[in-house]
Amino acid sequence: MKKKEVIVIVAIALIALVIFVGVQIMNSQKSTDIVRVIYRNETVMEIDPTKDGEYWFDGSYGKLMVEVKDGKWRVTNEDCPNHVCSQTGWASIDRYLPIICLPNEISVELK
Repeated sequence: MKKKEVIVIVAIALIALVIFVGVQIMNSQKSTDIVRVIYRNETVMEIDPTKDGEYWFDGSYGKLMVEVKDGKWRVTNEDCPNHVCSQTGWASIDRYLPIICLPNEISVELK
């Protein structure tokens, strides 16, 4: 290879590396992780999982509470016969599982 060809190849590799690193930095700065509470296929609230809190929702069967703590969320205190949604336990970005309460027609999922 000639010296000019090597310079062009190295320049292209450096440009690709700079673009890749820039995209990675931009993606890591985005905080798009939102917990969405859906009632009858309609989003009723979007919750930031990094902010602790307790949120009450009225469903078709009764009320339920979504608790957010330390970047995790769960359903507690729900009015439904089998309490399956509260037995699902904690969900998080690393251990994600949508929480669905069929009697109340409410789901809690990651957007």
